[in-house]
Amino acid sequence: MHPRCDLLMKLKIIFICKREMAKMTYRRREWVVAGWLAIGLIGWDPGLAGAQDAPPSPETDAGAGADTGTGTDADTDLDAGTDAGAGTDPGAGTETDGPELILAPGEVDNEQSDAGQYRVEIDPLRGMQQGRMRREQKTTIGGYGELHLNMVKPEDDSLSSILDFHRFVIFFAHRFNDRFQFYSEVELEHAFVAESGGVAIPGSVQIEQAFIDWRLLKGSSEALYLRTGAILVPMGIVNQWHEPPIFNGVERPTVDRVIIPTTWREGGIGIWGQPNDKFRYELYVLSGLDASGFSGRSGLRGGRLKITQAELNGPAFVGRAEWEPILGMVLGVSPYFGLAGPRELPDVNVKVGGVSGDWRILRKGFESRFLIAYFHVSDTEALRVIQPGETDPTSTVGSDLFGVYGELGYNVLYSVDTEMALVPFVRVDYYDTTFQESDADFNLPAFLVPTIGLSYRPIPQVVFKFDYQYERPSSGAIANRWNVGMGYMF
Repeated sequence: MHPRCDLLMKLKIIFICKREMAKMTYRRREWVVAGWLAIGLIGWDPGLAGAQDAPPSPETDAGAGADTGTGTDADTDLDAGTDAGAGTDPGAGTETDGPELILAPGEVDNEQSDAGQYRVEIDPLRGMQQGRMRREQKTTIGGYGELHLNMVKPEDDSLSSILDFHRFVIFFAHRFNDRFQFYSEVELEHAFVAESGGVAIPGSVQIEQAFIDWRLLKGSSEALYLRTGAILVPMGIVNQWHEPPIFNGVERPTVDRVIIPTTWREGGIGIWGQPNDKFRYELYVLSGLDASGFSGRSGLRGGRLKITQAELNGPAFVGRAEWEPILGMVLGVSPYFGLAGPRELPDVNVKVGGVSGDWRILRKGFESRFLIAYFHVSDTEALRVIQPGETDPTSTVGSDLFGVYGELGYNVLYSVDTEMALVPFVRVDYYDTTFQESDADFNLPAFLVPTIGLSYRPIPQVVFKFDYQYERPSSGAIANRWNVGMGYMF
């Protein structure tokens, strides 16, 4: 190439470079400057400009011979950048004036939308636990929370209301390597924990989960993990998956709070796995319950040990199997058996057995849930005996506890091109903590609780809720409840 033509070509390149750099962010300018410095060091090869047939001069020939290896390296780097997704599509066939600009990995054109940069993996049926664990960072922080306004008007009584930041939960996780990971949740309930004048404010700080997962199989298989620590008992739906945006209703379903005492966690060890996309299982040995905390009104709820220096009455065994026959439909079953003492009655060894079955469906805008749960408590007659020196029985729990609910909702924005969801829903709960009780002195009323409500999710991680509940006991006063709430997860 004639020296004058070579000079004009270089000036043209400098002009293009300045024009493109003016459009770029500072970070991308650094990459472009580095690229042009490399070109300047290598020297301009007229073959890149399409001048392959130009007769080389002796001077150019010598330079080309010296730069042959360098030119090959440059081509290799270009290919590597293309493979990493940093360059343009080589098959596009688009011709441009001047060299092709290749952005560094991770750089995005200014004109491209950045709306996707906040997206994380969310399972609308299981929340964000697995999505958090699969992030690129080794240490991950997340959480969820919910604010509630609860208003209740019993029949023939006045209206009362409570505003409560019910839960504030922070999630911490750490992935040590491909086989070991740690997961935890620390929960503050009711926004404040203190004691004033000997009266405790009804708040608490609790470790909701804290466990180590060990992948026992090499490679990427998720078929077998060992899990140990503070573990959520895998019964029902909400006990494990209770982030506010993934269930309808301001408060958790009544059956999931009374019959299955959500949130129920115990210390223990076990295995879990997901051999394929359709099947998942869990099997644990956990600390049992304490029957002295059982009652007819709240069922098993007061018997949770919560891993607080608990004196064990015996072990408990719990399992869960989940099957997802089609995408968006999950069927689950969970059996439970454990010893519950109590230690205050050394001659009594209460046994608790139970089972729950459930389904969750999220397909084509429709949302549906169904749960049925049953527990049997042995030796309730011995628990109801008033011991010497006491004024009340050890427990008034029923021999059988039963609950069932069904829910149906529809996202009216399903056919609209938006990530927003507006879900009117209806749910009916039925529960009885003294189901089929033969002793009339300990036979408490059963409850039927129809609920209608609305959930609005502007994005999948945030929800605003409203519902009305008509709480009708088999005997006693009817109550009307209005609930308004906000929830989030991240």
